[in-house]
Amino acid sequence: MKQRLRYLPLNELVEGMVLGASLTIAEHGVTNFALPAGHVLTEDNLCQIARRGGEFACVAEEDQRSEEDRAAEQVAHAAQLQRIFANADKERPAVAGLYAAVLAYRSL
Repeated sequence: MKQRLRYLPLNELVEGMVLGASLTIAEHGVTNFALPAGHVLTEDNLCQIARRGGEFACVAEEDQRSEEDRAAEQVAHAAQLQRIFANADKERPAVAGLYAAVLAYRSL
C-alpha cells in the first residue's frame, strides 16, 4: 500500500504514529530536541514535544484513498494553485520554483 505524508498539529498526534520526516525543535537557534524520520512516537515523545513548544510533525501513514480519489485531489489542488498564482509572474525563477515546489508537495 502507498504511504502518505501529512503534517499534523500536536493535538492530533498519537502514540504509535511514525514520523515521515525528521523532527527538530530549536530554541534561539540551538537544537534542544530531535527525532529521526521513521521514529515511532511514544507518549514520552509527545510530552517532550509539547514541553519544548513543538506545534506540528510530519507523519507517514497508509494512504487509504483510491487511485481515482488521488487523481481527483491532484486536479483540485492544481486548479487551486493556479488561482493562487494567477497574478504572479511565473517567468521569475523564484516564483516558478515556489510554484513547482508547492505543486510537488500537494501531489504527495
